[in-house]
Amino acid sequence: MWWVTTQKNGASALGLQRGLGLKKYETAWTMLHKLRRAMVRPGRDLLTGRVEVDECYVGGLEEGLPGRLNLDKARVVVAAQEDGPGIGRVGIRQILTASAENLIPFVQDSVAPGSIIHTDGWLGYLPLENKGYEHEITFLMGKKKTASRCCPGFIA
Repeated sequence: MWWVTTQKNGASALGLQRGLGLKKYETAWTMLHKLRRAMVRPGRDLLTGRVEVDECYVGGLEEGLPGRLNLDKARVVVAAQEDGPGIGRVGIRQILTASAENLIPFVQDSVAPGSIIHTDGWLGYLPLENKGYEHEITFLMGKKKTASRCCPGFIA
């Protein structure tokens, strides 16, 4: 357990196999997955206070595909609890589409009701106020400030 939790860039089954001197990779893989499952806290505390939520793609540039068009990228939604000028705790989930049917359940699973949710103007976030959250929207189009100035936690 100590080795798994102290790895700077995450633990791999191959590294665990080497570290414990196991003969079979499959044994190390099984042990690592059992440890990871045991370390998840199902009733973990929800994010509170002022929380920024935004969706994005994870993956490199794809030539010839502008904007939201992609072939190989994963779409994720991120909730970041504001902590003064920086970012506190974070929640993340892979989603199929950036629609309200995917975004709202993520917020409900990650952020405590009554919190302030800060988003961009994406329409998928509009139902938040009906779900018990205070919803602040920052429209970036036509602003003189950069996105990182308007929304310091957003990755812009």
